[in-house]
Amino acid sequence: MNQSEQGSNYLRFLPAVFHEGGESPFLERYFKIFETIISGIEDDELNEKKGILETLNIISDIFHPRFSFLFDDVEKSFLPPLKGEEKTKFKNYFRQDKDIDYFLDEFLRWLAGWMALVLKDDWELEKKREVIARIIPIYRMRGTKRGLEEYLGIYVGKHINIIGEAEQFQVGTTSYVGKKGRIGGFPPYFFIVEVDVMYMFRWDNVPGGESERLLSYLKEDFGIDWAEGADIHKSDDGKITSITRDDNSAEIKLDKEKGKVELVVRGDKTYELNVKKENGGLIIYNAKNVRASDIKKWKNKKKVIERIINSEKPMHTDYWLNIKQPRITLGVNSNIGENTLL
Repeated sequence: MNQSEQGSNYLRFLPAVFHEGGESPFLERYFKIFETIISGIEDDELNEKKGILETLNIISDIFHPRFSFLFDDVEKSFLPPLKGEEKTKFKNYFRQDKDIDYFLDEFLRWLAGWMALVLKDDWELEKKREVIARIIPIYRMRGTKRGLEEYLGIYVGKHINIIGEAEQFQVGTTSYVGKKGRIGGFPPYFFIVEVDVMYMFRWDNVPGGESERLLSYLKEDFGIDWAEGADIHKSDDGKITSITRDDNSAEIKLDKEKGKVELVVRGDKTYELNVKKENGGLIIYNAKNVRASDIKKWKNKKKVIERIINSEKPMHTDYWLNIKQPRITLGVNSNIGENTLL
């Protein structure tokens, strides 16, 4: 017999006169209403909704988007994905009849409001969780070069580099007469923000510090949805980087002799990537064809980036935003009448 069939345990808190001489059907039913709502006793009418005390027990976990109360102690990943079972369990702590994804989206926006954070409408739920989880440590670095790089990295998802000092002026090397000529370096309190749209990762940093960047890039720019949270391994000879998750897999193959890199997605496509030697290492770049929609998209995104910089930079500073994206090269990555935007 479960607790709901036994009647209410709250009767024991009443003076003895109220439960002497046997059962008290009315009082049992009356107090069971409160016991159901407060303590969450088993009751088919609740549809597994949690009681007030059960919700209070996990209230501290509500204010971090990991939502640890949804997972077993053996789950060690920083931000495990919310699947159908976890979403249903989460909703049971709140007496809402809305669609689960809609309710979670509303809840994450409410949680972001505690941190003065605006979530983008086109982000998926997992992206919104990630941004909320990462923003507080970044706030501690507010007003610094690293803090701005990290903040922009969340919103843009691309390689961000902030330059505070100009290289020494050398005609033909760092500057060209009539093109980039500037004598005397930067003006005071000036910096450059470079957003490299095509940068994917440094070969030696994966697996490692740029693993998450690579997985995010594969998902957003190549449409490999399963890449999020995937495992990354490198072959013993250092020539193949493998990305796997469940039954899905992809490989990034490096051919140093030919200066060539290929992304091979099992059962799907093969993409050719660019590789360049920079600062003693190999940098992998996306080599996809330029589309008019890409250039138009980044023009719109530039406005968002500028708003972020203006809100986060020190008031007395000024900057120049340089978005490094592929240029239209006829016959190479674009063709007249197909993907040119003039």
